[in-house]
Amino acid sequence: MIRVLVIDDDDIAREAMCAVLVKAGFYVFELATPIGATSVIKRDGITAVALDINMPTINGDKLAKLLRENAQLANLGIVLVSGCDIEQLSALGEKVGADGIVSKSKLHVALAPAIERAVAARAAKSGAPASVPYPNAGPPSSSRRPR
Repeated sequence: MIRVLVIDDDDIAREAMCAVLVKAGFYVFELATPIGATSVIKRDGITAVALDINMPTINGDKLAKLLRENAQLANLGIVLVSGCDIEQLSALGEKVGADGIVSKSKLHVALAPAIERAVAARAAKSGAPASVPYPNAGPPSSSRRPR
């Protein structure tokens, strides 16, 4: 089962992302701030993150870069989400090593497939299974379970 951490400081956008991902059948976790993201990722066996770019504490692109540089999180799929210009978002995603990008205007049709592609790409690079990157990860401690 793919486990996705959604990080967005905007409650409405975060709820929309969570709803799309739950509907797609993923286990979904959420944070309103990037603070503590690495702990949640490790503790709950997160497979992929969907990161908003513009947040007050640390921008999503900076967090993506930090996550990508963490060797323990090499199998983590990273998808950047923003309402900014798609060319700008694409360049930013490439710069920080994100596995995908999604415009907020296309969340309902593009987010779940982008997460699936990110997880598959990371699994292909490592040869690991695409569902749970951490062998000791049990059931989610808290999440929005699929309906």
